[in-house]
Amino acid sequence: MATIHILRHGQSLHNVNRGYPHRDPPLTEVGSQQASDVRPPAEPDLILVSPMTRTIQTALIVFGQHLSRQPPKAELQVWPDLREAHDAICNKGVSRADMAAKFGQLDFSACREEWDYPPHSVQDAAARAERVRRRLKDLSGSYKNIILVTHRGFIAFLVKGERFDVCECRSYRFAAEEEIEEKRHGINRDTGEKQDFGPSLLLPLSLPSVEENCAMQDP
Repeated sequence: MATIHILRHGQSLHNVNRGYPHRDPPLTEVGSQQASDVRPPAEPDLILVSPMTRTIQTALIVFGQHLSRQPPKAELQVWPDLREAHDAICNKGVSRADMAAKFGQLDFSACREEWDYPPHSVQDAAARAERVRRRLKDLSGSYKNIILVTHRGFIAFLVKGERFDVCECRSYRFAAEEEIEEKRHGINRDTGEKQDFGPSLLLPLSLPSVEENCAMQDP
């Protein structure tokens, strides 16, 4: 079964300007350098990315060498379900056509023509996280290392644990059946509320090689 690696995007404009008034902010120069410094914990064969400029830029910087080879050593898919879990203007994306114009090498067919996703709610975000976990579990028999590039708020719904720093990467495995009932409940570190992280529960790996190879950068 595949190992799931979760990477938060690098610093973007809304991380340094908390009142950032525009949609879909890009990485800052610092964020681009943070992405350049990431050392992935494993060579990916599938990269899944949120349809936002900052996550796509991060993925293309971190995994550019894997994607540029012919044939590519990894497949990249854009998953709208990996979008952020808050309704601030900086977390709203742009149209499919606008994204395709910026990143013409990527397939945005899974995205809506316009960014008209329903308003955020805790219940919907938790359901979306379970939907992502189930989809990952379905794919895990076909891939060895799957890397998600997504957002801090959504990660808090996806897995238990402390908040992710910018460009922080952590690695997970799917829980065995006998572990699920005991470990599926925990605290969402963004909302501070109890949450069910199952039944497709992801548990952290603690292999030294993973910890050493994941580059972490301060904001």
